[in-house]
Amino acid sequence: MKIALLVGIGAFVGAPLRYYIDFQLRRRFTFPVGILLVNIVGSFIVGYISRGSDALYSLVGIGFAGALTTWSAFAIDLNQEQLYPRKFLANILATLSLGILAAWAGRALAG
Repeated sequence: MKIALLVGIGAFVGAPLRYYIDFQLRRRFTFPVGILLVNIVGSFIVGYISRGSDALYSLVGIGFAGALTTWSAFAIDLNQEQLYPRKFLANILATLSLGILAAWAGRALAG
């Protein structure tokens, strides 16, 4: 039960933060910069705390970073970008490659 509570607390913070960041950046950019940013930051966080305790990983990794990042919004953006091949490919390549690099960097920095 303790783990579920930690996940819920983390998600309570992560999901509204994702919404706010995406909302603010969609007003300024046509490219989904907000979703890209939260996915990269969330990947870094998960990499950084991947060697932490179960409680830390539940609160920050699964709860906060899990709610901060979003596969569904990424998929919706890709669906809307199908008519724009360059934007579509740029989004896929940027999200996947930068997300993997961010997770690796986080893990490397954590030691």
